[in-house]
Amino acid sequence: MKKKNCIITGGTSGLGLSLVEKFINNGFFVHILAKDNKKINNLNNYLHKKNLKSFKFYQTDLAEINELNESISQLKNLNTIDILINNAGAIFLKKTLNSKGIEKTFVVNYLSHFFLTLSLLDLIKKTKNSRIINISSWGHQLAKLNLNDINFSEKYNGVVAYNNSKLMNILFNYKINRIYTNSINTYAIHPGWINTNFGNYNQFAPRSIIKIARFLLAKNPNKVANEIYNLCTNDKYLNYSGKYLINNDVKKSSKLSYQIDLQDKLWDISLQLTNLKNIIN
Repeated sequence: MKKKNCIITGGTSGLGLSLVEKFINNGFFVHILAKDNKKINNLNNYLHKKNLKSFKFYQTDLAEINELNESISQLKNLNTIDILINNAGAIFLKKTLNSKGIEKTFVVNYLSHFFLTLSLLDLIKKTKNSRIINISSWGHQLAKLNLNDINFSEKYNGVVAYNNSKLMNILFNYKINRIYTNSINTYAIHPGWINTNFGNYNQFAPRSIIKIARFLLAKNPNKVANEIYNLCTNDKYLNYSGKYLINNDVKKSSKLSYQIDLQDKLWDISLQLTNLKNIIN
C-alpha cells in the first residue's frame, strides 16, 4: 500500500521539524522543502539515526520564486498530494530584497506559498480529502497592509512586514476557498507562540529576554504538531474548510481579512508576480 504524501516547507527546525517527525511516524511520506544545506544534512542524519526513512529533501530558497520550479517539477510526478503545509516563515528586521528586488518577508512567508500551492493545485484537487494548511499568526490583527506598496518603498518596519505577510496568508486562504469551495480543503491557523528559534538570526537588544520568556511561556512545538496532524487527518475538520483556526477551533480573523476586494487585489498581484495568470480555471 502506497504511503500518503505530505509536503512541508521549512521542515528542518522548529515547528516544521516536529511536523516532519509526526507525519513520518504516522505512515506518511514527507517531502521537505528547505534552504539551508547544513540543516538539511543534520536533519537527514537525525532521521536516519531514528530509523525514519520515508522522506525526501528539496533544497530551495523560498525567497527566490524561480528556484521553486525544480522542486515543483519533481513534486508533480507524485500520484497524490494529501497534505500541503505552508509552514516556512521568516522575519527580517532590516529590509532585505531578493534577486528580483522584492521584499523577502513578503516572498518567503506568502508569495512562495501562493506559487507552490497553485502550481500543485491539480494534484491536490484530485486527491480525496486533501488539505492545505496555511500557517498564519495572531499578528495579522496588527497588519498595516498597503498593496500599492508591498515593498515598503517609503519606510520599512520588519514587524509590520511580518504581520502583513500573515494577513496575506489568511486573505489567500479565504480567496482560494471561495474559488474551489467544493474541490479543496484549506485552513489558515494561528499556531500560538511556540518555543523555537524563530527570529534568532535577527540582532536586537531584548533577544535574550525574549528567549527566556519563550522557554517559560511558549507552547511546545510537538504539541502544536499534534494539533496540526489532527487537523489534517480527522474527518470532522472537513467541515471547517476555509476557516481561521486557533487550537483547531474556528475563530474570527481581523476585519480586513474578510474584505473581498482586498482578497481579490492580492490574488491578482500575486498572479502577476508569479506569472501564473493562465493557470486558473
